[in-house]
Amino acid sequence: MDDDHDHPVSTSEIDEVLAERDVPADRLDAALAALQKLASDSPGVESVEDLVYEWRNAFRDDPLVERTAEAYYLAVDERVWRDFASRLDWDAAVREAVRAAHERTFAAALSGDEESDVGDGDDGGALVLRR
Repeated sequence: MDDDHDHPVSTSEIDEVLAERDVPADRLDAALAALQKLASDSPGVESVEDLVYEWRNAFRDDPLVERTAEAYYLAVDERVWRDFASRLDWDAAVREAVRAAHERTFAAALSGDEESDVGDGDDGGALVLRR
């Protein structure tokens, strides 16, 4: 997470996703930044920390897998991804590219951790939010 972005996904992880997806680089980068901004400014919360706290209390399964000084690593339900995609008006290609970028970031940061495989199907998946 040492790249200078408005989101927690590194340039190398973005490049890997772009090699597999038909989404322009600037569009993916903008979508990743918009997600981080929305998480920081969601209604009823004043920060990413507040949002993670709310999710930890509201969801049946605690979504927090790991916390570092730089980021929260979360395993979120599909409804979280649907909500973000809807509020940010993403098409399917952008949504799946953003999800793939978060999956790669999560896996890279938590490699070797048995909880790092949170899946990427209908059950939801990984979400990484900069602190």
